[in-house]
Amino acid sequence: MKYKIAKIISLITVVPLVAFFTILLSFIYGIDQSVKTGWLIYSIVFLTVIPLLAYPVHRMVPRFKKQGRKIERKLAFIFAVISYVIGSILTFYYGAPVLVKKIFMAYLSSGVFLTFVNKVLKIKASGHACGVSGPITLLVDLVGTKMLWLFLIIPVIYWSRINLKRHSIRELILGTLVGIFSTLFAISLV
Repeated sequence: MKYKIAKIISLITVVPLVAFFTILLSFIYGIDQSVKTGWLIYSIVFLTVIPLLAYPVHRMVPRFKKQGRKIERKLAFIFAVISYVIGSILTFYYGAPVLVKKIFMAYLSSGVFLTFVNKVLKIKASGHACGVSGPITLLVDLVGTKMLWLFLIIPVIYWSRINLKRHSIRELILGTLVGIFSTLFAISLV
């Protein structure tokens, strides 16, 4: 039973789903009232839909399916980062509202920093922890301190990832710090 609960928590906190809720909360409670519905849809497409496409691609392409979970994670990361890069470039090209630019820059920055830590420094940091702590930091910036309570989700993520034997506490803490600091860096630029 404990494993099933941990698995459910892990599934509902994958980065694209967290992005979906972050976008909705940002658009509902964000200060910038000039943001149009088109930017909402745009944000959902680039931060949720395209990154989620990695999962059906993994299942439909026999070469990927044979390689199992490891390639699934790699595909998810690749789809996300490519989508973040293209989406971020287009937000600036088309003059998106500041709210949208902050959202995209936060996701792009987190992806870049996480890649740097995991691939260049060769230190495994949790993408789940980064993918939750960064958006919470973003929501606190966009909406205010009334969103601080969302940080209470972090221990639940830790419990889930440890029970699934996917991460150590060190990897989770590092992922959390990457999410927070990369988001703070990104929003300071916009």
